[in-house]
Amino acid sequence: MSDYTVTLTPINLHHPSDYATLQHQRIICGWDHTDEALLAWRAKQDAGLKSFFWINLTTSTSTSDSASTSPIQAGHISLDAYANPPDPDLATADRTNLTIQSFFILPEYRKGGLGRKAMDLVEERACQDPRCKYVTLNAVSKEYYTDPERRRWIEWIRGEGKLPVAEWYEKMGYVRWKTEPRYTDWTPDGEEVVIEADFMRKVVR
Repeated sequence: MSDYTVTLTPINLHHPSDYATLQHQRIICGWDHTDEALLAWRAKQDAGLKSFFWINLTTSTSTSDSASTSPIQAGHISLDAYANPPDPDLATADRTNLTIQSFFILPEYRKGGLGRKAMDLVEERACQDPRCKYVTLNAVSKEYYTDPERRRWIEWIRGEGKLPVAEWYEKMGYVRWKTEPRYTDWTPDGEEVVIEADFMRKVVR
């Protein structure tokens, strides 16, 4: 992404274009994408509990007359003062703990360090809030990838070739403080299962 400038710009879920684009990205990622979910997020934005951003790529294209910029909404990321389900260690309304609850990059933009840059930018925003002490998140537990039998099980459910995202966060300074059941998923046979998550945080001040 060396030819691009990466910025975060606020998502306005009251704006039809932003609403439609976010819903489209959520359908691609396979997570919450219903009107019910997006309207609930909009209410959290209005209450000052959810900060939602486009991960924008901008490139300057020189022409004989001028340079024009072309923004690309390559994904989205949130920094929230609430957790769903509620967890005071993840997020608090007093903004002591802020959590990254949504983070998605379109597949065609996942190379070149864009994810790390987006994380750096959202952490910078957290640091600008004098009340914030921790940025938190949760991800599929790394323990599924350390044991061959558990790895076969998680890959059966979520597909082969996946990497332990929790390990990626560790490289950026996030530290696990607990592991517990978190995500509902389904096996290829249609059986509902619950997947454990590593809960991780990083000190910002």
